[in-house]
Amino acid sequence: MTKTIFRPAIDWLRDIPFGDETSRGNGVALQLLLFMIGITLPLIWPYRIAVLTNPLTFADWMDLGGDVLVVAAAWAGIVKIRRGKVESATRLFVATMLLSLFVTYADRGLMNAMLDQTYVVLSIVLGGLVLGRRTLWRLYGVLVVLFAVGAGSDVLRLSAHGTNHPLMGAVNLLPLALSYLAITLVLDQCVSTLRGSVQSAERRGMRLAETNRVLEEEIAAHRKSREQLIHAQKVEAVGRLAGGVAHDFNNILSVIEGYAEVREDSDDPAVLRTALYGVAAAARRGAAISRKLLSFGRRDVARVEVIDLRRSLRDVKHVLRQLFSHATTLGVEVADDARYIRFDPEQLELMILNIAANARDAMQPDGRFDIRVVPAAGGRVRMTFRDDGHGMPERVRQEVFEPFFTTKPAHVGSGLGLAVVRDLVRDSAGTIEVESEEGHGTTIVIELPGVPRHAGDDLSQAPLVQTLLVEDEDILREMWRKRLEGDGFLVMEAGNAAQALRLAAEFAHSIELVITDLRLGDNDPSVWIDDLRLLMPDTPLLVVSSHFPPTIAQVDGIAILHKPCSPDMLVSEATRLLEGVRRAPALTS
Repeated sequence: MTKTIFRPAIDWLRDIPFGDETSRGNGVALQLLLFMIGITLPLIWPYRIAVLTNPLTFADWMDLGGDVLVVAAAWAGIVKIRRGKVESATRLFVATMLLSLFVTYADRGLMNAMLDQTYVVLSIVLGGLVLGRRTLWRLYGVLVVLFAVGAGSDVLRLSAHGTNHPLMGAVNLLPLALSYLAITLVLDQCVSTLRGSVQSAERRGMRLAETNRVLEEEIAAHRKSREQLIHAQKVEAVGRLAGGVAHDFNNILSVIEGYAEVREDSDDPAVLRTALYGVAAAARRGAAISRKLLSFGRRDVARVEVIDLRRSLRDVKHVLRQLFSHATTLGVEVADDARYIRFDPEQLELMILNIAANARDAMQPDGRFDIRVVPAAGGRVRMTFRDDGHGMPERVRQEVFEPFFTTKPAHVGSGLGLAVVRDLVRDSAGTIEVESEEGHGTTIVIELPGVPRHAGDDLSQAPLVQTLLVEDEDILREMWRKRLEGDGFLVMEAGNAAQALRLAAEFAHSIELVITDLRLGDNDPSVWIDDLRLLMPDTPLLVVSSHFPPTIAQVDGIAILHKPCSPDMLVSEATRLLEGVRRAPALTS
């Protein structure tokens, strides 16, 4: 707290035009000293005058005049320091203190001024630390002369009073001179050591600066080499992509050409019908390749709708039959309570074909490929793709989703298939995992947000709202989820703030609405809501709680709903919030 209060004053004291930190530190310390002297000395004299019972003597007036000079020098020194002239300010202040000492010693003598050594100590310390060793010894010489002036004044005064031993007035001269000689020697050694350390640090700083310059040059050279390598890799990747695509299209053209020749060999309608079906299947494979490239380049536009997986997999199974060998066994199983998802139908077919194509390349002609769809936790749908191919080592499994990564021969695979699959799944707030072991086949597990069965009964009416529901009370969260899904919301659940932030970070691009309890366990409500808003600043947020901080309702994009509330109230408020957000662009255009 104290540091915060004095921070503006400290920053102001440091705001002086110096190039190095040593001079800046000296300037700050000297300013503080001069401020203290410039303020305290003018306050002392009114007090002294007030308590004196006798009028001021000539000696008092001389002391007052000396202090006035010192105060004036202190304020003038502060002005000089603010202009970056520390040494000039120090010389002015030290010279003024020496002048005041001369007046005091000449008037009052050395014995009467022995108790107050403030100006003596300040002169020698400031001179040594700021002005250097040579100035330090010069100041010592001046002080010895001033001590002699004071001792001489004492001898003359004792002689004027007829004392038998007037030289007793000089008895303090030698001890005082020797004492300050010891102080000067110690200070000289300290100054010498300090300046040596500063010079050594400056030399190290220069060497570090040179090393930093060399490192920056090496980093720049490394960056240039890396850019050249990346460019070469891009060229190689484009070549590999072109070769893979050309290979795939050549296969398709070969199929079409082969079926076209059937027309010349036979006029049997059944044979021609089979040939035309083969041409259509090849054309669909070519369209899948085009969609794969468009999806990877992000130039296509997803047409999301509620899909019946049982119907879609039944349709795509005919295409898979053409993709695999006739000896391959295909299995498709869809649970009745996991039929509906929200996805682009063409992208779903593309995703399945990409996975199936990789499985085909890893399997024997008489192998088995299975697709199984079952319900998963949180209202999600799990799609499992399993082949009994040769599997893959761990190194390959970790890189299988990287764009352009392929284990196929050159000009055969583009390395985009599974990369596209991963992107399609993530864009739909899903997850994908690969389980594989050499010699034991591969399993790809995809989880996507499901749609309740009754919501899939009217596919055209289901709203396109991916919702993150956050509530730490399990029973309440389950009740809200069922009610939201009953109105067509796609719900992913979180039971605490950490889980919610993880989901928000992973699916920020697809979540369209967040419904959350304000108070989750021991989390600070305002802090965790701020963290959530940082991840999804433009996503509408419905906050439910029995008590709200006064600032929550003032934030754009946040609506509040007081507990207790019914599921109907929750759905109504969520719908109202979404409608308001969707109308906002039209109102401002």
